[in-house]
Amino acid sequence: MRLPAWICALGLMAGGAAGAAEGAHVGEVVPSPVLRAVGGGRQALLAGGAAAHVLVFVRPNQDHSVETLAALTTCAERFGGKPVRWVAVVSSGWSDDVVRGAVAASRTPMPVLVDEGDALYGRLGVRVHPTIAVTDARGRLVAWEPFHKVNQCDRLAARVARALGEADDAAVALADQPPPGLFPNQIEGAVANRHVRMGEKFFRAGLYARAAEEARLVLEGDPRHAGARLLLADALAAQGSCRDTTAPRLACAARP
Repeated sequence: MRLPAWICALGLMAGGAAGAAEGAHVGEVVPSPVLRAVGGGRQALLAGGAAAHVLVFVRPNQDHSVETLAALTTCAERFGGKPVRWVAVVSSGWSDDVVRGAVAASRTPMPVLVDEGDALYGRLGVRVHPTIAVTDARGRLVAWEPFHKVNQCDRLAARVARALGEADDAAVALADQPPPGLFPNQIEGAVANRHVRMGEKFFRAGLYARAAEEARLVLEGDPRHAGARLLLADALAAQGSCRDTTAPRLACAARP
């Protein structure tokens, strides 16, 4: 008997939701294959001596992936001097030239390893990019984090600290859902400054249009915000657009 179309549609929706939830499970051990490194040589995915591993699965042609690599550079600075290994992993379907372009745009210092035949992708069930995995020293998965646009660094830092034995589940929960009194937008000027900081990260990553967008968001509410004016001027100059009649003249005047 042929099923009504609406029942088939419900089945497809349920199947799609299940597929989106697929992926590695906290507690399982991540394998450590020896993979080819972009730039030469081969490296084990998990390095001996590291107390925590951060594995970033990225698509080199995707803005979110490039932006995440750039943001994690700053996030990794919180753990300077601690035994944390940061590694990016890409599918072998991408050419080295495309991968190198993403690395250059993000300015990430972390090694980029190529998953030959996507064996690791298949084993862990990577479906979303970017996805970040955190393991402890034994390779046991303590976090599996699909892309989060908001609060990503704080969320990740809490999970890395937990892998290092410096934080517990309560600290992770607090990073995921900070109490209302801790929201940055309740502090005067914090939202504007956050946009400027994000814009500066985009600028350093070579994403000048995104940097200009962040600056304009601030200037819409505060046309005299000095940091936003200078950021917009730099972003426009980098794009050769400082003479654009749609650009705020005060911002361009801040730069020769």
